[in-house]
Amino acid sequence: MADVARAARVSPTTAARAIYNSGYVSEENRKRVMEAVEATGYRPNLQARSLRLQRTYTLGLILSSAKENPFYTHISHAIRTAASAAGFSMLTVNHSYSAEAEIAGIKQFLDHGVEAVILCHALDPRHLKPLIRSQVPIIQVERQDVEQAYSIAIDPLPGMVSAVRLLVEQGHQRIAFVGAKAPTAHEPSTPEQRRVDAFAIALEQCGLSVSDCPTVLGDYFPAAQDDDLPGFKLAEQLLSGPDARVTGIIAGSDILAAGILQAIYARGLRVPDDISIIGYDDSIAQFLSPPTSSIAQPYSAIGDAVVGFVEDVVADDAREIVREKRVTTALIARQSVGAAPKPRA
Repeated sequence: MADVARAARVSPTTAARAIYNSGYVSEENRKRVMEAVEATGYRPNLQARSLRLQRTYTLGLILSSAKENPFYTHISHAIRTAASAAGFSMLTVNHSYSAEAEIAGIKQFLDHGVEAVILCHALDPRHLKPLIRSQVPIIQVERQDVEQAYSIAIDPLPGMVSAVRLLVEQGHQRIAFVGAKAPTAHEPSTPEQRRVDAFAIALEQCGLSVSDCPTVLGDYFPAAQDDDLPGFKLAEQLLSGPDARVTGIIAGSDILAAGILQAIYARGLRVPDDISIIGYDDSIAQFLSPPTSSIAQPYSAIGDAVVGFVEDVVADDAREIVREKRVTTALIARQSVGAAPKPRA
């Protein structure tokens, strides 16, 4: 560090701030420090730093179903990227709805002395008690699993209003929402219900009648590997019933949107000529056919908010820190929305 500071003509403190991205450093000094790092081949000794500051610079991340839902892959990447930029390493547990995996992962976190644990999301909040007893800060993303945790709330309304408005501007008057039921029962207000509520509010704001715009709810994932996607089953239910006249569908996730597309094509219909589709999460939407409009989760903002919480909680008195941060969704428009088809004679 001293060699880097000397080469950059700055103080060791300034060099450390630039390298670890902590505290203010002018752009000129930061550039000189990074050039000196490259020239000297300096690599931070994280073990020495941890011993000196009595910190591990390690975070724990709990994911529920990264294999089944690419949303969690995007969340993980965003948090890892933000954490790495702030000098943190990450331990990750994907419980895939296994109690044993979640319990073992939490034990691993404690064994490694993680400075905070991020939930996306917990299988059973009772498994978190060892973390709470050890006073490890918990940061939960979107779901409200534990009262003692800090929270990052994701507001679905801005993206939902934009989605409904886009469809209305294209002449759609009958729009359906195909969403998922809450996977767990311990949360008082689930993201799934908040998306349903946002859909109803968006309809009202855009001048549509809720009675003309049905909501159909089911599972996120198939019960068995060879089963049809839930989105396929829900779309079949929707398009076979009295609400078959809908001309636009907003899905509660891109995974559901993929199944809906399959059901539409199985009926010999085309998107967006016969029916328009908008997904949610913007996780796989661009890879579907056609590339699908989607209500995008603010992945980078979530990652930044997580690291901001970690730095505030570790550095300051937690009682003085705001316990909830809010981020918002936005619509990404692609090729799956078109003009409403004319009623058939």
